[in-house]
Amino acid sequence: MEYFNNKIVIEAKELISFGVMTDSTYRKMTVRNQINVVRRGCVNTPALVAVDSLPQRYYDKVVELVGDPKQVAPRKTLEDRIVADSQAVEFFSGYRTVSDKALPDDKIREYCANASVLNAIGAVLEDKMAARGLSGGKKSGFWEAASVHVARLKARLGHSLPENPSRLRDKFKAYQKGGYSTLVSGKFGNSNSLKVSDNIERLILSIYTMPNKPYSSDTWDLYLQFLGGSIEVADMQTGELFCREDFVNERGEPVKLSRSTVWNIVNDPKNRVVVDKCRMGTMEYNVTRRPHHIRRSPDFSFSKISLDDRDLPRKMKDGTRVKAYYAYDVASGCVIGRAYSRKKTTGLFVDCMRDMLRFIDSRGFGMPIELEVEHHIVNQFADTMMAEGTLFPMIRWCNPGNSEEKRAEHFNREKKYGYEKKYQEGIGRFYAKLEANRPKVDKVFDEDNNHYKEKTYTFEELVADDLKIIEQYNNGLHRNQKKYPGKTRLQVLIEHRNPNMVPMDPVKVARYVGECVHTSIRRSAYVRVQYQDYRLSSPEVLDNLLPNNYNVDAYYMPSDDVQKVYIYQNDIYIDTCQLVTAYNEATAEQTETDREAYEEQAKYVAKYDAMIKRSKQRLAKVAVLPKENPAPVEVKSKPMPAEEISEMDSDDFDFESFAKRAKEAAVRSL
Repeated sequence: MEYFNNKIVIEAKELISFGVMTDSTYRKMTVRNQINVVRRGCVNTPALVAVDSLPQRYYDKVVELVGDPKQVAPRKTLEDRIVADSQAVEFFSGYRTVSDKALPDDKIREYCANASVLNAIGAVLEDKMAARGLSGGKKSGFWEAASVHVARLKARLGHSLPENPSRLRDKFKAYQKGGYSTLVSGKFGNSNSLKVSDNIERLILSIYTMPNKPYSSDTWDLYLQFLGGSIEVADMQTGELFCREDFVNERGEPVKLSRSTVWNIVNDPKNRVVVDKCRMGTMEYNVTRRPHHIRRSPDFSFSKISLDDRDLPRKMKDGTRVKAYYAYDVASGCVIGRAYSRKKTTGLFVDCMRDMLRFIDSRGFGMPIELEVEHHIVNQFADTMMAEGTLFPMIRWCNPGNSEEKRAEHFNREKKYGYEKKYQEGIGRFYAKLEANRPKVDKVFDEDNNHYKEKTYTFEELVADDLKIIEQYNNGLHRNQKKYPGKTRLQVLIEHRNPNMVPMDPVKVARYVGECVHTSIRRSAYVRVQYQDYRLSSPEVLDNLLPNNYNVDAYYMPSDDVQKVYIYQNDIYIDTCQLVTAYNEATAEQTETDREAYEEQAKYVAKYDAMIKRSKQRLAKVAVLPKENPAPVEVKSKPMPAEEISEMDSDDFDFESFAKRAKEAAVRSL
C-alpha cells in the first residue's frame, strides 16, 4: 500500500492475486461504483483502489493479510520530495530586470533550489493535513522540524531559505501567494520596481525608426528633450502629438530612462525584428531577419529547374560586365542552359531557354517537370510559353526581392567561389567580409576621383572563360557525396532522371523559343527558309490552308544544320517540313545519297499526281445548252431603304430602264 493524492491505495491486481476478491467481483464493483478507483489502469500503469472505499468484509481481509493501512502505508520524507522544478528553471532563466538584464547563473541555481525545497515543504504539509483524518496526524511542531531539515540541506543544495521557523513559514506563505517572483532579490527588481510602460516603449521605438536612422544614444537624448518640453513628437500618420502626461509615474513625475535602458528597449529581440523591418532594405531584412523555409533538394534530376541571371565579376574594356543567364538542375546542380549578352533583355532569357532545350534534345531527355523563374523579364511570357501546361507542366514564380528563395542563386555562389575563384583572377566583391574574397583594386587619383586600376577583358574572352568553368563545374564532384558517392554533377543528372518526364514536343519548343521566318508554300511542295528548301510531309497538307492563302510562318530551332521547320498559319499548326536534299542531275556522278534524294522527291511528285488524278476523277464533263422559249422570270427585287432613296436624285435615275436591265440579267443567268 502507498499514498496517492493523499489517499491510501492498493493496486487492483494485488486485491485479486491475494484473494481479497475475484476478478469478476472487482469488475462488477467498479461498474457499480461500489469502490473508488482513483487511477485507471493502462499499459505499464496499474489501477489503484482507495482502501477506505472497500466494503467492510474486504477491508478486514486486507487488514488480516497486510496489516493496518494507516501504519503500513509508507510516507516520503522532506528530502525524498525535493525534485527539480523545470518551470522554475524556465522562469528564472527568462527573467529580466528593469534594465533588461538576465539573472546571474549562480542566482538562477539558488532560486531554483529555493523553489524545489518550498515545493517539497508544501507537499509534506499537504500530506500531513490529509493524514489527520486517517492516522490522527498533527501539524504542531512542523515548522520547527522543517527548519532543521532545511538547515541541514543548505550546504548540499545551495538554497538560501531562512533557518528560523517563523521566517521560513512566512517565506513559504509568500511563495504560495506570489509564486516564483517572490524569490528574486529586490536588488534585481521585483513586482514593485519600475516597469517600462507600453507608451514609453512605443515612443522610444517610434523615434528610433525615423528615416534618418538615429543611434540609440540620440533616441535617448530626444526622449529626454521630449520629457523636458524642448521638443514635440508628432505621429505623422494621424497628426496627433504625443502627450507628456502619458509618460509620468504614479507620483506625477516624468519617467526618466537611462541610456542603457533605451539601448535595451530597441535591442529587445521582439522589438529588434520590428525596427529592422523599418530601418533595413527589403532584401537585407529578408536575408538577415525574416524566417526562411527549410528545404531539401529533389531526389531526381529534371524534377525542378531553377533559372537566374547574373553579371560576370570581371569587366569588359568599356567598364561594363557581361550579362549571363543560367539554368540549373536542382537535384544535380548541373548547368544545363546558359546564354550571354551585353544587355539584360528578354532575348537573354529566351537564348538560355533555347540552349537548355537544345541540351536536353541532343541527349534524348524528356521535358523538365517544373521551372523556377523570377518575375523580372520572365513575366512578359507569363501568358505564353511560361503558362503552366504550355511547355512545362509546372511553373513556380519566386517572390520578388527574395533572392534566397531561388536555388539558382545558391548555385551561382557555389560556382563563383568554388570554381571561378579557383581558376580566374579578380573574382569577388570589394565589400566582402572575408579578405580572400575582396579583389585587389588600386584607386587612380585623378580629376574624376572615380577610376580604379582593374584588368579588363573582351566579351569573347569572358564568355570563353565562363564556358570552360561550366565544363569544369559540371564535371566536378556532386556536393552531396554521402548520397552520391564518387558521382559528378553531370553523372547525377544523367543517371537519376525523373521517371515521370514526358517526351519533348519539338513543335511547341520551336513555336515558343525558336526562330520565325515569314515565307510561302511554293509549287505546292516546299517552303524556303534561310536559303534552303523544306518539303511538305504530304500534298494533302494543302487542304489545311486558308482559301487563296499560301503564306505561312516557319519556326525552327537555330543551329548550323536545320533539318526541320514547323509551319503555322494564323497561329495554327499546319505541318512539319523536312529539309529537301538536292541530288546531282548527272547520272554518271550520282552517289547512293543522290539516288535516295531523287527517290524521295519522286515519291512526293507521285503522291501529288495521284491526289490531282483522284480530284479530277470527281469532276463531271458538262456542257451548257440554251433553253428554247424560256419562261419569263419574275424578279423580286429587295426594296431599297427609304433613307437611301431619299438621297438619290430622281431626275438622274431611270426606274423603268433599271428594272428592265435586272430582268435581262436574270434570264441570262438561266
